[in-house]
Amino acid sequence: MSYIKVLLLMLIVAVITACSPSAEEAFSQAESEVRSVVLSSEDIESNYSFDRFDAYKPEDFQVTDENPHNVVFNDGDQPYVLFVNEFEEPNSQWFYNRIENEGIFLRTIETDGAFAYIHAIEHGDDQYEVHLGIGGIKMSTITNLSQVEDDAKLMIEIISSVEQNEEDEGEE
Repeated sequence: MSYIKVLLLMLIVAVITACSPSAEEAFSQAESEVRSVVLSSEDIESNYSFDRFDAYKPEDFQVTDENPHNVVFNDGDQPYVLFVNEFEEPNSQWFYNRIENEGIFLRTIETDGAFAYIHAIEHGDDQYEVHLGIGGIKMSTITNLSQVEDDAKLMIEIISSVEQNEEDEGEE
């Protein structure tokens, strides 16, 4: 009887493992989401005003901290941090050039007017620190493989929606 339970347990583990995406698969799918938003000609409308810029804020996100260049959002217990360097153009590689650890995933997307990247570092058991950026705008969170595709899509939509307030452009 216990032999059957062991076999059944092994079968369940094998099925769960086979159905779960590998890190490479999960981040490749996330890259695909990022790429489609970066290459899209559709604008993402901002719906929230901050001190120096406007941006899209998903309905479920709460703003928990804000200063002129950074915003911390929370979706439940998950924080997302948005960094805005208004002195950098969309094709800037400023944030990208500061990546010191290539981590487990690092890809870039370039268009005529923009330089984007997705970067992931393993951060514990099924936890990954994910950074996305376009030029001088970057967003980070800690997520797991089952959520990385959705999180990447939300973050790139927020990043893509950022519009500097004209009266504040170039000011410190």
